[in-house]
Amino acid sequence: MTSTQHFDIAIIGAGPGGYSTALRAAELGKSVALIEKSDVPGGVCLHEGCVPSKALLTAARAIRDSKHAEVMGLSMPLQSIDIGALIDYKESVVNQMTKGLESLLRKRKVTQFTGEATMVDAHRLSVATAAETLEIEATDVVIATGSHPRQLPHAPFTKKAILSSQDALNLKQIPQSIVIVGSGAIGLEFATLWSSTGTKITLLESADRLLPSATPRVSATVARNLKRAGVTYATGVSIDSLDEGDNQVVTVRYHESNSNNGSGNGSDTGSAEEAPVTSVTAQFALVAIGREPNTTADWFAKVGIDLDSRGLVVTDPYGRTSVPGVWALGDITPGKQLAHRAFAQGLVVAESIAGVPTKPVDDHNVPAVTFALTEVGSVGYTLDEARNESTFHEVTESTFPMLGNARVVMSGESGSVSIVSGMTDENPEVRVVLGVHMAGPEVSELAAEAEQLVGNRIPVSDAARLVHPHPTFSETLGEALLIADGRPLHSR
Repeated sequence: MTSTQHFDIAIIGAGPGGYSTALRAAELGKSVALIEKSDVPGGVCLHEGCVPSKALLTAARAIRDSKHAEVMGLSMPLQSIDIGALIDYKESVVNQMTKGLESLLRKRKVTQFTGEATMVDAHRLSVATAAETLEIEATDVVIATGSHPRQLPHAPFTKKAILSSQDALNLKQIPQSIVIVGSGAIGLEFATLWSSTGTKITLLESADRLLPSATPRVSATVARNLKRAGVTYATGVSIDSLDEGDNQVVTVRYHESNSNNGSGNGSDTGSAEEAPVTSVTAQFALVAIGREPNTTADWFAKVGIDLDSRGLVVTDPYGRTSVPGVWALGDITPGKQLAHRAFAQGLVVAESIAGVPTKPVDDHNVPAVTFALTEVGSVGYTLDEARNESTFHEVTESTFPMLGNARVVMSGESGSVSIVSGMTDENPEVRVVLGVHMAGPEVSELAAEAEQLVGNRIPVSDAARLVHPHPTFSETLGEALLIADGRPLHSR
């Protein structure tokens, strides 16, 4: 007879959203069960995404730095790449972070279960472990089941030549050539990694520009620097087929319409039906066209949890689903699929359950960062978004070209910082920061400051009077704020 264990909160999924909910709820005195089907907590971000990819990108940055050293009179030729040692380095970073997380969960007295969770009803879960099936009862249930890579409908992942991002991270070799389908954050980060190792890369994007979620200025900067690194790209692309050959070779056939290709030739090839088909053959194809929510289990419908047309769980701003006592967060909810957004949602859900006053996560205040050849950081409204918002008035955009900064010149890179500002209905006499959009070296480290300005609706005049240390990359944000305040310093 199966015994039943009782908890205040049961959480399905130990990724960023799940474990942040567990840590905060336990801190607030709740008994917490954290259920994860993998052997270790951390989810895709820690084991198959954010952390391992950035470990490899750190190595890629070292390669680029060694090449740039020649400008300064330093000869640091790259003699070889030990792929085994590189993989060991990646795994050592992941293992260190995993052990730290496991220790923290134990310290907070979170009870962890390894197994597949099924919701029986709003307060009961069945957990199939390797040894037995357990029953868990909880006053509140939090669903944080995450997402998985989206496939092209006519070309499923084969783990041989047609790869997902997870497959690509586990490659035991450096590709000689690869076609990357999709130029969002994932596609661009892999293009950055492999371009530094000499891989021949073809990047294909269905939208009319690379990194379509960014502003046109940022997208143009990204495209220009990719071209300089030898990456061939095409936009406005429709994939006709991906065919895997017998010798671990994949052939990608596509056509372009209103495209802008990697040679900078933005010609219009006519309608999709009339456009000529282009064929490219490579050792691998990486499909990086987004991620889909893990919400297809039949218990979602049986319990009565409402999903939208994309399979995302419908929630209120605090994470409550259509079923009382059941909450959802992270990649399975509408909004940005980012680990740090899930962290913030976890705090909100835990505090809401515990009755602690809290505020919901505002997606406009969640920074998005891409670790590409040109780093990208963005938070808040774009110029078009702000001008389409009826509560904002006299919206303008001010841009500082980064080559006016000494540290940027030293880095051998370029870029820009743009400030979107305007008046609001609440304070129609004061111009505030509504958005910050950056492309250039180290801008990922400036995103947090930008979030503070945007999220707290800081007046432009106040933000522009803050002093940034010299000489640093952070001065680029300060200079852009001075331009927005009508008193530029190191710019015309």
